[in-house]
Amino acid sequence: MNIEELLNEASKLRMRNQQQLAYNLLSENLDPIKYQALLFEHHPVWWSDIEAGICKLSRRSSKDIEFLKEVWKNPDFTYAFHRHMKQLPLDDEKLCKILNKENSALISETRSLHWIVKDKYAKPWGLLSLTDISLTHRRSEVLLGVLEGSQQGLAPAAMLILFQFYFKVIKFNKLQSLIYEDNYHSLKGTLHLGFKQEGYLKQHVIDPKSRKYVNLIQTGLVCDDAFTESNKRLMKRLLS
Repeated sequence: MNIEELLNEASKLRMRNQQQLAYNLLSENLDPIKYQALLFEHHPVWWSDIEAGICKLSRRSSKDIEFLKEVWKNPDFTYAFHRHMKQLPLDDEKLCKILNKENSALISETRSLHWIVKDKYAKPWGLLSLTDISLTHRRSEVLLGVLEGSQQGLAPAAMLILFQFYFKVIKFNKLQSLIYEDNYHSLKGTLHLGFKQEGYLKQHVIDPKSRKYVNLIQTGLVCDDAFTESNKRLMKRLLS
């Protein structure tokens, strides 16, 4: 098979949730040096669960449709997670197709990754997303939201387990977060995990409730600053 035929076959395998077979097909037929970037995108690690201690992250798919509909109907959650979240399709079949297509896509196609945040018993509690992913510069923006009533420490555990995957496994360099200035809780937690304030975006977006322009605080975390002694202690407590 030529490269186009290989990629088409790999895409079909991913659509059937056979990521390992898709990767094997390509790795056995392509030059690992010439196609290093392509093989990196097809590696099964992008679809694998990330699990440690009290937290588990699972790539979202059509299996999560009921939970997604639940959180989308929660105005407090959506306002805290992403104030401009688009509405879900009302038709479940259409939503399933969207989720399955998203789940099987490569990073270069969507520039995003979406997980369901679960506790150690695999009960879903929230969402964690990477958006605006740059494979060239190895950076992206992170969004995290966890429902009220979750186990104490689940939100920081989700972020810390992401650090391990992001900086050590896929070896990205920088994580960014844009936080509404009035979201004091989120800003405090973000800075506590080592993010640094890098910018102040005055009247940057319109708040959907007040219809007024609001300010955003731009924060960033580079690999060298992700594993501070404070974060290592938190990891030992939450992820061991």
